Amino acid sequence: GSPRPPATLPGMAVGERPTSSDHQLAPHESQAPLGPPQAPSPWWEAASRSSRFWARASSIYAGYKVAQVRAQLLKASGWSPDRITAEHWEPHHAAAGEAMHDLCISLRGFYLKAGQFIGARGDFVPAPICKRLARLQDQVPPMSPDRAASLIQAELGGAPLTSVFAWIDLERPLGSASVAQVHKAQLACPPSQRGRPLLARLGEWVWKPRRGRDAPPPALLPGGADMCLACAAAPRDGVVAVKIQYPDALNDMTLDLANLRRLSSFLSKTEIDFDLVSAVDELAAQIRLEFDFRREARVMDAVADQFKHLGHKIKVPHSIPGLVTDRMIVMEFLDGIPITRLAAHTSSLSASTRRLAAGRVLDRVSEAYGRMILLDGLFQADCHPGNILVMKGGTVGLIDYGQSKKLPDSYRALFARLILALHREDEAGISAALRALGVETQREDPPLASKLAYGMFDTRGKVDPFDPDSPIKKLGVSRFPKDLFFVMRVVQLLRGLASGMELKDFSSATQWEPLALEALANLPAAAQEHLELDVL
Repeated sequence: GSPRPPATLPGMAVGERPTSSDHQLAPHESQAPLGPPQAPSPWWEAASRSSRFWARASSIYAGYKVAQVRAQLLKASGWSPDRITAEHWEPHHAAAGEAMHDLCISLRGFYLKAGQFIGARGDFVPAPICKRLARLQDQVPPMSPDRAASLIQAELGGAPLTSVFAWIDLERPLGSASVAQVHKAQLACPPSQRGRPLLARLGEWVWKPRRGRDAPPPALLPGGADMCLACAAAPRDGVVAVKIQYPDALNDMTLDLANLRRLSSFLSKTEIDFDLVSAVDELAAQIRLEFDFRREARVMDAVADQFKHLGHKIKVPHSIPGLVTDRMIVMEFLDGIPITRLAAHTSSLSASTRRLAAGRVLDRVSEAYGRMILLDGLFQADCHPGNILVMKGGTVGLIDYGQSKKLPDSYRALFARLILALHREDEAGISAALRALGVETQREDPPLASKLAYGMFDTRGKVDPFDPDSPIKKLGVSRFPKDLFFVMRVVQLLRGLASGMELKDFSSATQWEPLALEALANLPAAAQEHLELDVL
């Protein structure tokens, strides 16, 4: 794309340059109330948004209650289960899925995130709903090119885009979601000055610009953007991804979570015997963090460093130093296709080759998350298919670190023990490990607890909260630790991918077993000394 020269606008300064300590994430940082403040929305706007959500959500819920009654009547009148499914439930799910999609698109905010997650759960969410919500992974209407240009320029302190980018494609975003959208661009750096990481690490004071036509751009732009650092750290071709935050999105998402908390409380009492409120509270604690792009860049760089020796299998982009602000990140561009398009991309191959390719990709996605959770504890927590790319050679790219989680060492040790028990199919060990992790049920039943654990923490299981035979309904989960919620989300993502790829025999616990052993071998003794004997 060609650059769009916008009018000069005043804006926020890029601010201080990152130091080496900025790339470290303190263990407590994932809980800190970070993020740039935003003025609260007027009360009438908040009331209007809430009323629109409740009107649509109530209509969808009431529609299902009526459909349940009608299904019983059809059964009593002699309809077979297959006919009820095909002629009653399939059309109803399709209409409900369209209503959910429209709700997510019109209100955006956190409802968009919820829709993305539900759309990836083909293991228990009806296929017509998944089909419609899957469009939210990479087909969300973006903001206008002029608006995007204005916001990017504001983050550059009013400097023209052409002073930073040789070109930027504002017409066709790489992706648009609930918090931000991403554009492909090329930095305005002379080729001879790109990809010099030593200079990027040492900083501006060792920069030795050449004179003449090959001289680099001026070091500091009006807002403080450091093009010396940026050019030194830039990829060899200068191509980058520019992530820019939507204005006022934080206010909307905070309000959305309050509404979802009320809905979760209602559903926990009437439909699902599970502690949904704690899950929503943990999401709420993470939301403000997602709007602090400096923190996201630090997390992304830390995770990228984890995988630097596995670049042939797993790739995470680094941020470009000097071009990170509270509301903008410039990062390495990963050239790949969303994992949701893998089937279409390999459709011309034989069935056995397609299955082999899908298995390799799923193995690498699972390995990436297993390494993050078990070996380091810092992992990408906004896990949905739209954040996973398949690159050349089957390399897996993981993007978007706005939501991240840092597990304490003690939880990593306990979770590693649970993975080993799941791998061994040890019912007593699984039940004990769940108790040690803090999962509390309303009654003791080791076989059912084992089934519950497979549903939550291994792709071989299934967790359908609406199934009357679900262990969630039979046991009743009265307490679910917040630190495990995002771990469970990872497993649900992997199960959804395995289901969509028709890899029925895939087990995340089996693949993570060597990583669990490695974690226990390397964790300090203090992190494991409180483990109960019946977990060992």
